[in-house]
Amino acid sequence: MWGILITEVLTGFFIVTFIGVSVGAADDGPGVPISQYVPRNGDEASIIQLIRTVGEGWARKDIDHIMSAYGPDAIQRAWNDPNVMIDYQGIRNEALGAFRDPKIGRVQFDDWIHRIHIVNSSAVVEINERCHGWGNDHYYRDFWMFARRQGRWQLVRYDYEPQPPFLVR
Repeated sequence: MWGILITEVLTGFFIVTFIGVSVGAADDGPGVPISQYVPRNGDEASIIQLIRTVGEGWARKDIDHIMSAYGPDAIQRAWNDPNVMIDYQGIRNEALGAFRDPKIGRVQFDDWIHRIHIVNSSAVVEINERCHGWGNDHYYRDFWMFARRQGRWQLVRYDYEPQPPFLVR
């Protein structure tokens, strides 16, 4: 009796895990550089493009380009206070404030895709990131959450935690 129940539970788990979830991963090291990541399907391609859009916008200091990746209900952890979550307007204001800071200098994001999980119309991407700005390199483990709405992927939540340097040039 218990053997049949356990077999059914394990079978259900494996079906959901291996058929219902799309996972791209780089479990060894920091991940795959975003420029070298080969999307396995159209959803991954769309999501990777949104991540690139944010990085390109910061490099160009183009707020409209950055915000084009975000959904209108997006939230993210504030850079100046990681205990605070900010909404779409707060994200926009925070970037505009950073652009006005004369110490910002050149901004460049180097992202390494660590894992991509896509389930139906939701996705989570785990990224190791090096952000160059304010004259230094800053390292983060990022979690980008996306939702597909009316056939289009949008960034809806961004979260991060500072990390020690993980790459040596």
